[in-house]
Amino acid sequence: MAKECKYFPEECWEQIFNRIHRQSDLESVSLVCKQFLALTNRMRLRLSLIHNDDTLSKIILRFPNLNSIDLSDFLGDDDLVLFELANCVSYIPNLRQLDFSGQLRLPIEGLKELGSEFKGLRVLKCGKLAIINDSYLNTIAELFPFLEELDISYPRLGGPFSVTDSGIEASSGNLRNLRKINISGNYGITDRSLVALSINCLNLQAIQVEDTSVTLEGILSIQRVCAFLSWISVSKIHNGFECLATCNRALQTLEVSYSTISDEFLFLLARASLPLSRLSLSKCTNFTLSGISSLLCAYQSLKCLSLVDVSFLTDESMNDLSQYLQSLVTVDLRGCVKLTISTFFTLARNCPSLEDVNMENTGFGVKDYVHNGVKNPRIRSVYLANNSHLKDDSLTKVALLCPNMESLDVCLCKSLTEAGIASALEVCNHIRNLEFDKCPSIKHIGKGAELPNLEVINAAGSALSDEGLAMIGSRCSRLLKLNLENCKGVTAEGIQAIVKNCTSLREINLKKCRQVSASSLNSLVSSSSSLRRVFPPSSDGSHDSLRGFSLHNGCLVSSS
Repeated sequence: MAKECKYFPEECWEQIFNRIHRQSDLESVSLVCKQFLALTNRMRLRLSLIHNDDTLSKIILRFPNLNSIDLSDFLGDDDLVLFELANCVSYIPNLRQLDFSGQLRLPIEGLKELGSEFKGLRVLKCGKLAIINDSYLNTIAELFPFLEELDISYPRLGGPFSVTDSGIEASSGNLRNLRKINISGNYGITDRSLVALSINCLNLQAIQVEDTSVTLEGILSIQRVCAFLSWISVSKIHNGFECLATCNRALQTLEVSYSTISDEFLFLLARASLPLSRLSLSKCTNFTLSGISSLLCAYQSLKCLSLVDVSFLTDESMNDLSQYLQSLVTVDLRGCVKLTISTFFTLARNCPSLEDVNMENTGFGVKDYVHNGVKNPRIRSVYLANNSHLKDDSLTKVALLCPNMESLDVCLCKSLTEAGIASALEVCNHIRNLEFDKCPSIKHIGKGAELPNLEVINAAGSALSDEGLAMIGSRCSRLLKLNLENCKGVTAEGIQAIVKNCTSLREINLKKCRQVSASSLNSLVSSSSSLRRVFPPSSDGSHDSLRGFSLHNGCLVSSS
């Protein structure tokens, strides 16, 4: 029998590897043998570039099934990367998405070169660019007429450096396949843009127009024409929402912020029997508990709910509302200052499908709660930042309730100490992401067993010192990213201990760590084969001499 099974079929290995969700785990698998390396290379779909070391063509040949390239953190010349991409784009026929979010500008010349060779781009993300104007938008529409998703939201400079109605009117005629567009934050956008989109983009399914000059009339005009419109995000609209409730029969996602919402609108929405699965009424006013209760009663299959800064919500009212939230997966209650740990336990107990809970800046910790042994193993992410009353014992109770928690954010929780963090980690050994920025009383994460899943620690502005780094090094051998910005107790000795023990570390932020010198950074980079990005203690040019050396070693020294 053994002779008949000389090898395990690649298709079976691929099925196994597809169940591995962490990229770091796949990288470990790729080191086993050439067969596994080839298999995992074919499975890589997304590539993020930070700097250009003239090997893009080799990377593309290595990963033939790439469908997304992320340049949002790229620090080199975007145009040069796109020129090189254009020359070898035939080797990645599945490429569908480019992401330039947060960059200074759009690399127009590079896009022109890429567009001359490749028309198959479907998703282009250009959110939070410093500059995105009508001319750029027209060029995008001409180069990539088959785009289905476009994000040009929130240009950082605004004014003449943002998109206007003229740009939308001129470009929408070339973007007839558009399914989703985000034009939020472009203050020159009015109802004219929505009329143009309703004329030219009949298959539109999602539109985000927050922080624009769009009115309810514009929203209604596009609703009447685009029969597939299922996602609407608007803000700063203060009357007439009632007609919105009955106009769209396909609505699945409704996000309204900074607007005046009446109970009558919520009652009408409740009676409309829409396929609603996501609802956000963040920072909205004028509605009451009666209205939101009626709505949630009607949509008990709701998956995502956001009620940010809804001041009338209390623990008692959330206990009543929770009976309608059996299907809830994600809930965002930031800024609901009357809510305490009691609401957290109520939701965890009554919402069996719940995975993500955000109760930042609430009354968490104001009063105690007796833990009765209830657990919700589905909860994965808990966000409790900016709760100044949150203490160690409350965090321990949260951990006991959520034993499979993978992400914990307690930034700006100034009453927390290392005892709370240590207790939470003792219970939740599946933690992958831990954030305790600006927690001045947290000196370490405690001693204990290995934390093999912990990949990201953000501890900027904490009391973490070399002793704390030693504990991280001894427990978090698979750490990928460590943020130590403004940790005044950190020295070169502690950093070396981290690099020695965390052999997978890719990125470390040492901004404002004044006890770490340029010479110690040289030693840091040369002693780590895994390190790919370092943020030096200062951006005054004192570390410029290190940049060439670090790039030679495959690591980028970055000031931003």
